[in-house]
Formats: sequence, C-alpha cells, structure tokens
Amino acid sequence: MPSKAGCGPLAAFMLILLILLMLGSNQAIGYYFSHCQDDDLLHCLFSGLDDEDTEPEEGTVVAAGVYEFKGNSVTVTANIPLGGGEVTGTVSGTCDGIVKGTFSGQNNGAISGTMKGACAPFFINIPSSADFNGTVNKTAKTVPFSFTGRGGGFSKQDSMSLAYP
Repeated sequence: MPSKAGCGPLAAFMLILLILLMLGSNQAIGYYFSHCQDDDLLHCLFSGLDDEDTEPEEGTVVAAGVYEFKGNSVTVTANIPLGGGEVTGTVSGTCDGIVKGTFSGQNNGAISGTMKGACAPFFINIPSSADFNGTVNKTAKTVPFSFTGRGGGFSKQDSMSLAYP
C-alpha cells in the first residue's frame, strides 16, 4: 500500500535547507565586507582560514576606543606608528571591519583613513564604511577624530576618541 505522506516532509526539508543556505550566505557576506573588501570573494573566504594575528611593529602603539549609538556599540582599535606611516586596525562589536589610514608622525599630526566592514544590528549584515580625519596627541596619548559613516542608505557624521597607554 503506497504511503500518503505527500510532499510535506520534502517541502519541510527544502525550507530548512533554504534557511540554512541564507544564514550561511549572510555570514559569508559579513566576513567578506569586514575582512577583505578589495579581494576576490572566494580567495578571501578561503585565505581567511590561514589568518594569524600579528604583533605591532616597534614604535607602534595600539589605540582603542568605544563608540555607542542607539544601543549599538563598536570598539575601534588602531595600530599607529608614532614615527608616521600606515595605520591599520579593526572594528568589532555591532560592526566588524578593518581600519586603514595614514599618520604624519608629528605631535598633533594628522591622521586620516577609512573604516570598512559590515554591521549587523538586526542579524543581517549591512555593508558599511566611514572616512575619518583627526590628530594624534602624543602628549595626552589620545587620538580624537571625526568621521562620516555610511551604510544601509544612511549617513551619519560624529566624532570619537581613541587612547593608548
């Protein structure tokens, strides 16, 4: 006697498979936007398995600060060479991403660059970016800067400060 289960179990299986595929795609897109926006997608995803944390070079300080907005927060960490040069770092929290910029090397010298990544305030990764400009006060060991952030069709101008030991 043939079974009368119909296609209900197959439809449920396909729905679960579709949901898992969407969640995996969302995570892959989030990883791509927060780690390697300028690389090929497949190269980025597979080379990310080999990532290792590197120590900052001698003469480089690690400055960090927290920015909060409407119940969401991000921690910005920047590796700043006090003699001047390329600035690198990370953004973590509601948004995950990378910091790239330059520093002139002088006391109260100019620092500028971009932060790129993905924000997930509602569990869906939204590509986002910010341009920042500020100064590095070597005496006070602070890095105040202003930024213009963009993502999800919105733009916001604000400021924050990083500090280092």
